[in-house]
Amino acid sequence: MVDTTTDLTLEQIEQYLEAHPDLFLEQPHLLELLNLNSSPEGTISLAQRQTHRLQEKNQQLNEQLHALIDNAHSNAALEKRVHNLCLSIMDAVDLADLINLIQTELKHEFAADEVALRLFYQGQHKLDLPQLEANVSQLHADDKKLRIFDNLFTKQEPVCGRLTKAQKGLLFDERAEEINSVACLPLGHQPCAGLLAIGSVDANRFHADMATDYLRFLGEVFMRVVRQYTHQQHAQ
Repeated sequence: MVDTTTDLTLEQIEQYLEAHPDLFLEQPHLLELLNLNSSPEGTISLAQRQTHRLQEKNQQLNEQLHALIDNAHSNAALEKRVHNLCLSIMDAVDLADLINLIQTELKHEFAADEVALRLFYQGQHKLDLPQLEANVSQLHADDKKLRIFDNLFTKQEPVCGRLTKAQKGLLFDERAEEINSVACLPLGHQPCAGLLAIGSVDANRFHADMATDYLRFLGEVFMRVVRQYTHQQHAQ
């Protein structure tokens, strides 16, 4: 068996480096493999470039680690807020109390600036909503204006981040231009029975990396309570 491996001589290495002066620029990872001493004062050595590259990599890793930690803390805080809010929802004494609770508590718990509730009805079975100043209204389930949320209805998953101008307009009316990030929850399963949206003027308040499991659970709890009042009204 022929040994095809050969040891490179120092002269061959020097010739190769002379022919490829950009080697370490094109293959910067090679710098991490070298064991170099510092160069004389006033010169820039490969050792210095190696150190600089390792420092940059360490900085990137530290930033990624801090981002993961911050995200974990944010999700843990969100879980606690949703848990407390669900308990309050179940203690609501009537529909007016429930709507007021949702408006005030969501703004407080999520440090939000606006909360919108859009309930959908079938046929002529509209809810007898209490007269409140809250951002609450009803739309027929077949209303063409709701088509802008078709993707959300299809996925049946909460969405956090930025909505389109038309979507914000339907939810937040005259405050639509001020709202820059939103957590939007479809209420109920097929067919969807409504939308609950939490808006903030802060563009980074709600973002795609936020956990949505707790928001989904919040939406399910809220819709169960709303349906209790719906059944009571239809039974009268």
